[in-house]
Amino acid sequence: MYQKTEAVILSRKNFQEADRLLTIYTKDFGKISCIAKGVRKPTSRKSGHLENGSWCEVFIAKGKNLDILTEVELKEAFGLDNLKSEKTNEIYHFLELVDNLTPHNQRNVEVFSLLVNFLKKIELSQNFSLVSTVFKLRLLSILGFFSTDNLKFSNAKTLLAKLQNDNLNTLQEEIIISDESYLKLSTFLDSIIENVSERKLKTNRFIYAQL
Repeated sequence: MYQKTEAVILSRKNFQEADRLLTIYTKDFGKISCIAKGVRKPTSRKSGHLENGSWCEVFIAKGKNLDILTEVELKEAFGLDNLKSEKTNEIYHFLELVDNLTPHNQRNVEVFSLLVNFLKKIELSQNFSLVSTVFKLRLLSILGFFSTDNLKFSNAKTLLAKLQNDNLNTLQEEIIISDESYLKLSTFLDSIIENVSERKLKTNRFIYAQL
């Protein structure tokens, strides 16, 4: 049985002599693990399409123990057209956030759309401190781990509600936050993420070095 869907490559690791184990976030099935057979062979046409952060159309065959990625068509390779270490770190940070917070085999189109849309924001070199804060807030909200509705009324609640709900382009025009305030917001949100996932964010040391 073959299944066609869109996916973003969250992580990959080598397996046996020529294969790769992939963790991907799909539009129709949520996060799944699968194997790309022979993808590390020099003659493989799939290899360049399966980089971390790549947005692809994939065909998945259901296997007895592990699903098999049989075909892939690249839609966009985020970061690879203009490869800078800062941009790569930012992309990997978003991939890690989604990987750590989402369970396997639970469909969530909102998470998929959020990830693709905000990877595009990174490509456009928009204010990463703002983009990252908004992404974390909305990801936590979609997954039910955080809501500004649960906060007592304050200036902080008003700001967080605006970041959680308003259009990003509008926020870029209206919101002025100091680097110190962004750092406090990011630390606060990261603490929620690490408590929920029970995992430390490995990409944070690269992200905070850029702030």
